[in-house]
Amino acid sequence: MRIRRLVLSCAVSAVFLTACGGVDGGVRVEGPAATRIPSTGPVYVTDWYGRAWQHPVEVDPTMRVTLTGLKWRDWGSPRARATGTVLDVTCLGGCTGSGNHPRRVPVKVVLSDLVRREGVSFYGHLNLVPVHPPLPYWLQGNDSTDLEVPDA
Repeated sequence: MRIRRLVLSCAVSAVFLTACGGVDGGVRVEGPAATRIPSTGPVYVTDWYGRAWQHPVEVDPTMRVTLTGLKWRDWGSPRARATGTVLDVTCLGGCTGSGNHPRRVPVKVVLSDLVRREGVSFYGHLNLVPVHPPLPYWLQGNDSTDLEVPDA
């Protein structure tokens, strides 16, 4: 008798639970899909020392790369482009002249991978392409690198 009551109460509970969990038409979606809100704040690139720059004419994005004479196009877009010169500050390729001046190589610079941080954005990647290939051996390994971006 007790088993019959237990089975009957389980069956009644299962019926009630099944009735409560029925589909009532599902989720209804209205309107267009949400779009990404474009960043309207300033855009920066950080140097090796952690300082933020906008449209830098000269910057040290990494310990071994110094860029000078930069002329920017498309700053603030997903890919900022510039032309300028990279210096062999370590003189790995040999320094020139009697004053041991570092070698200069004309390059095209591309900054990409915008990262948004509290109302401003930072470029997260640097790519260097020599104007006159091939890439000097002292620049290999430093021609495509991730940049420091402040923590959120």
